[in-house]
Amino acid sequence: MSDDDNVIHSYTSDEAIEDGVLCHPYPDQWPWLLITSSIHEACDSVADGRTYDQALRPLLVDCILIARERAASGDFPAELTGTVAGTVWVCPNERGGITVMKPEDY
Repeated sequence: MSDDDNVIHSYTSDEAIEDGVLCHPYPDQWPWLLITSSIHEACDSVADGRTYDQALRPLLVDCILIARERAASGDFPAELTGTVAGTVWVCPNERGGITVMKPEDY
């Protein structure tokens, strides 16, 4: 965006959380990390016997690592394929953290 661009509408993370589009899976551990409801649903419905935490935590650790790797270059969204939720994007959010989403959630 340039200085001449006018923002017509913004949708904050707080609004998305209130609407159920985003959620804080671990607010005490990672208060800056948000996931979309589709990531939550994918990890909640894993059929291989893993619990929600067993499916979600490894995905989030991978997302945190790639976000740290890309932070200096600003090369976002970072894409991870073959995860428990399929292809996911890792994007910076206005809270100074990351939001994990499926490409179709964008």
